[in-house]
Amino acid sequence: MDLIQAIRLECCEADSRARNKEEILLELARLTTRARVMDKIDPKDIYEALREREGKGSTGFGAGVAIPHCALEGATDFVVAVAIHKRGIDFEAMDKKRVRIFVSIVGPTEDRTSHLQLLAQISRILKEPNVKETIVKAATKINLYEEFLSNARLEEPELKKGKAKLMLMVVRDPDIMDDLAGIFVEYGIQEVTILDSQRMESVLSTVPLFLGFFDFTSDRSRFNKVIMAKIDETRIGAVVKAIEDIVGDLDYYSGLSIQVIELYFSKGQL
Repeated sequence: MDLIQAIRLECCEADSRARNKEEILLELARLTTRARVMDKIDPKDIYEALREREGKGSTGFGAGVAIPHCALEGATDFVVAVAIHKRGIDFEAMDKKRVRIFVSIVGPTEDRTSHLQLLAQISRILKEPNVKETIVKAATKINLYEEFLSNARLEEPELKKGKAKLMLMVVRDPDIMDDLAGIFVEYGIQEVTILDSQRMESVLSTVPLFLGFFDFTSDRSRFNKVIMAKIDETRIGAVVKAIEDIVGDLDYYSGLSIQVIELYFSKGQL
């Protein structure tokens, strides 16, 4: 799903005056209906759908950002609205902090994959501290739109389909599992299996001959997962780049290793 097409200038507000969570949800609903593809939909219907989603758990994911979203009967396309509240408001965020950046997604009920991809893309963009600060400082809706758009354009463009490969990941850092899941969703990688595994050191630590050489006293040191993902070869570079944007150069990061191998035969799904 192309984020650049989903976000629209008329759906941006650089200086929201909402006073609470209910008012910002209603404002986002009204902003969304400014888009021509949503002009036949009542803002109250969008508001109620956003409110129902919030009832399942706050979309205020922390660090001053909230991404309210919903699927709506009657919607034919996706619309992303952006509202900035300079002082921030209480949105019942997970970290209990006030939220200043609100990005909503409203789309059709039958396109779950695109909905998830938009969520992942927006989340990754707004994890960058410099991006958030620049967006909050936008003085006008045009500035806000252009700043958001410029960062959306940094995302890897859609590529033609190529041959399938098998990507193997060995994950030793539990803190990056959520990030990896988001990247898989963003790039449409759906055939993924995650296995619990053991490091060789863990096995050796139980052999009497090698007692004392390995310390596995903490839960973190025992964490070891193997991820098998069937991936289009044209997306390998983009996925690795997205991961290194988060953890740095993988050659110097001990929490994750990646191998990609040929698939000589594949039938069925992972």
